[in-house]
Amino acid sequence: MLRYLLPVILVLPFVDLYLLVQVAGELGFWTTLAAILMTGIIGADIIRREGLHVFRKMSTSVTGGEVSRNMLEGILIGVAGIFLLTPGFLTDLLGVAITFRPLRERAVARLMNSADIVVEIENYRA
Repeated sequence: MLRYLLPVILVLPFVDLYLLVQVAGELGFWTTLAAILMTGIIGADIIRREGLHVFRKMSTSVTGGEVSRNMLEGILIGVAGIFLLTPGFLTDLLGVAITFRPLRERAVARLMNSADIVVEIENYRA
């Protein structure tokens, strides 16, 4: 999975810039700028709400598995916040996808199953 991360990080800004130029050519500069600002404002509100939800879940976590799951979910919300505050339509789409709770919970479950994060935390405590 990590071998795909570097190419995505390198290519994503260029694709986002290309999309911004194309949309600005169709809609105009000011409309595109307004759309980017609105997605940033709406995204910040979504991140605040979802972050509070995960923080509440963390405060009631009992087992190591719940704690690590909630921490991973919090990290994903942080990544989504960075995506939503970054100007661009593709990053906004990725940010909204990550903040969508069912998709985020499914991604966390898949990451935890593939990486055995719970086992690592339990081994660290011992």
